[in-house]
Amino acid sequence: MTTSKTHHSPSRRAVIKALGASTLAFPMIAPARKSWGTEKLVFVAWGGANQDTYGKVQVPAFEKDTGIKVVMAQGPDYAKLKAQVLTANVEWDLLTMTGPIAVGAEREGLLEPIDYDVVKRPDAYLPVRPATFPIYTYWGGIAFDPKRFPRNKVPGTWAQFWDGKAFPGRRGLRDRPDEMFEIALMADGVAPKKLWPLDVDRAFKALERIKPITTKWIAQTPQTITLVQTNEIDFSYAFAGRVDAAQAQGISMDFVSEQPLIAPTYIGVPKGTKNRAAAMKLLSYFMRPDMQAEYANQLPGNGPVLRAAVPLMGGKAKAMLPDLDNPNTAVTDIDWWADNYAKMAPRFKQWLLTA
Repeated sequence: MTTSKTHHSPSRRAVIKALGASTLAFPMIAPARKSWGTEKLVFVAWGGANQDTYGKVQVPAFEKDTGIKVVMAQGPDYAKLKAQVLTANVEWDLLTMTGPIAVGAEREGLLEPIDYDVVKRPDAYLPVRPATFPIYTYWGGIAFDPKRFPRNKVPGTWAQFWDGKAFPGRRGLRDRPDEMFEIALMADGVAPKKLWPLDVDRAFKALERIKPITTKWIAQTPQTITLVQTNEIDFSYAFAGRVDAAQAQGISMDFVSEQPLIAPTYIGVPKGTKNRAAAMKLLSYFMRPDMQAEYANQLPGNGPVLRAAVPLMGGKAKAMLPDLDNPNTAVTDIDWWADNYAKMAPRFKQWLLTA
């Protein structure tokens, strides 16, 4: 900041105050880089450990290589995405989504088509789509406290989870139909690779059998761990990543996944972003095998979508990784849920209220 010789010199306090106000808009002391301060991306994700890991892996490498700043925010809400696109007031440049939300956004034309000349597609376990693609997977199994239950007393398959006589204990399940329908059908004998399209009536009949021993229908994901930890339930449907995080904190917790149910998290670019080219460059970093491997290394219990990433993973993350090609592994059909969730959610809620 400079002043004319004919003006009074500002006080030291005034200079500091002015600099503090201006540096957010004008990165005066940032190192000179290509595009730094003139181009930035707003990347919206769900927060927590996943978002922290983006900030350790993909984002720093992208910023270093391109000089483009990435601002990370939380709360990738579908209604907000739609409002931004329809009013041509797009504030986001990338966002993560569940599979069904990604499909819905793509179908409604809320996402930019992916430039697959920029975003390369190595051999992937899961299919990419015209306007979105999966960036990592997570999976559900059975959480328990090994101090209370030795492994031979813990159900491993979903049929065993449903068997309260052979494996006595209080159960915890989610209060939503997605994932619960799939494990109910596997408990009823449907092969994991033959779940789709879901037989909803059969799923409800199977859920009726486990309802009497289900102590908690869990709304918030952290409770799938804390309710086991506080001895309010014995066996809980939970995610591998949550169990690993609990173990890292010294909590007595373990995980069984003989029939893992895998779901992908997707990413996309809102339609009408002013930074489409830069957004595609960042998307390309999510599809690099080395980036996917390091992301999984940082978050054991989350897996890559690229086959080429698996050999690059560390021992712990690789050991936890389910084999998507294994006949005992189920993978969520995001198109089915995109078509049916709006009908199934209220029906499931009503079923929960019945005796």
